[in-house]
Amino acid sequence: MKDAIKRKLLLPLDIQMFADDDDNPNPNPEVKQEPEVKTVTMTQEELDALIGREKGRVKSKYSDYDELKTKLADYVKQAEEKQRAEMTELERLQKDLEAKGEVEQTLAKQLEEMQAQIKHEKIRNEFIKVATSNQIAYLDDAFSLADLSAVTIGDDGKVVGMDEAIKTLVDNKPYLVAKKQIKQIGEPSNGTHERVDKTAEQLLQEAAEKARKSGRNEDRAAYAKLKRELGL
Repeated sequence: MKDAIKRKLLLPLDIQMFADDDDNPNPNPEVKQEPEVKTVTMTQEELDALIGREKGRVKSKYSDYDELKTKLADYVKQAEEKQRAEMTELERLQKDLEAKGEVEQTLAKQLEEMQAQIKHEKIRNEFIKVATSNQIAYLDDAFSLADLSAVTIGDDGKVVGMDEAIKTLVDNKPYLVAKKQIKQIGEPSNGTHERVDKTAEQLLQEAAEKARKSGRNEDRAAYAKLKRELGL
């Protein structure tokens, strides 16, 4: 019990707080010396000369840049040639085959384009032949309007399916077929059919001009009928 009370009465004590101050301070404390600032003075001529020397030094430092660049290019070229020389025979063959393949692809594309052009010309020539035999007057218009998707070239090189395509065209666009005219008395027996050589727009324009000038009901009716036939 007494030991416990004794321990409670003991308090921590800061000995340093009660320590005496130093009675003997250093009478000659060290004084730090500030670095001396040096001032350089020079004339304008001296300054210009200094700048000139610096420029010359920099120019001299990079004067060999172009030469180094050329040497680097030569080095790269030599490295590529060395790599080529060190390639195995198989690698060289593969590289040559790749170049050959590109040439073959180009030739194949050109051949395909030529074959497509020949096919187009064959189909057009056959169209003109069959269309003319079916009295189709406006060949250019008829060719652009015809559905030739089913027309092909057979193994023997002949065009197949043109007759059916022309028949469908005539059924759907009857105005493309030239109308037969009755030969008038006194008309030359070797006269040509002028209507065949004219477009649908030209024929309709002529009919309209004729109806306007004559004012006759017959000409107006003929113009209206022609317009219906041409589908314009």
